[in-house]
Amino acid sequence: MKTVRIKLYQNMVNYKIELSYGYVQTYPLPTPSMIRGMVHSLLNLDKYHNFRVSIQGNYASVVTNMQKIYKFDRVRDDKKKGFVDTRPHLYAEGQKTLNQGVMFVDEIVDIELLLHINFDDERLNEQLLDVVKQKTVILGRNEDIACVDYGDTKLVEISNTSKEYRLPYNIYLKPDICKKEQLEGTYYRLPFYYEPVSSFNDKRIFKYIDAVYIAKGNKIQYSGNIAFDQDENLVSFLEI
Repeated sequence: MKTVRIKLYQNMVNYKIELSYGYVQTYPLPTPSMIRGMVHSLLNLDKYHNFRVSIQGNYASVVTNMQKIYKFDRVRDDKKKGFVDTRPHLYAEGQKTLNQGVMFVDEIVDIELLLHINFDDERLNEQLLDVVKQKTVILGRNEDIACVDYGDTKLVEISNTSKEYRLPYNIYLKPDICKKEQLEGTYYRLPFYYEPVSSFNDKRIFKYIDAVYIAKGNKIQYSGNIAFDQDENLVSFLEI
């Protein structure tokens, strides 16, 4: 099976944990939904196309940054709410409320990601390989631009083999593999994708998958056949 291998570098990035506000925490690696958003944006896809993804990477450290924020509310009619808003306002195409404050943000430093992405539609794999080398890649926040390693970004052949393997990267693994291997890590329910919405006000109903974050250096030895690419990089697909 052929799949797209993408190698990325980001110097300061936040993969936001949902519902963390004021103090914005980060996942140790991007979630499948973040990867989906990245590749769907690169390919200009307007609907969900099913895919599977293997996510692994190493980083230097995690720091906490303090940022000043400016947030504009949506246009509101205070008369209907029965109170007088004394916060600062900006008048531009209607009345909008400007909120100012300080928040703390966890940022991962010098992360190197190794992603394997495989669409059910094989044509999209080849298209993704082309556009990832031509367009600006953003993963995480809007300002989190990624540098693409063109040499290690390519179509690779995936095959199964049975051998002992020591993890060179931190990785998301399926819980059943961790159980067989007796590996200990951090258990996550990761967002994979959400159902289509018709407007900004609609709720996003996410589909989640279970995964375990395993640190590099652990050994896989009991699971039998496991997948590797042609350069002997482990491939552990997460999928729905």
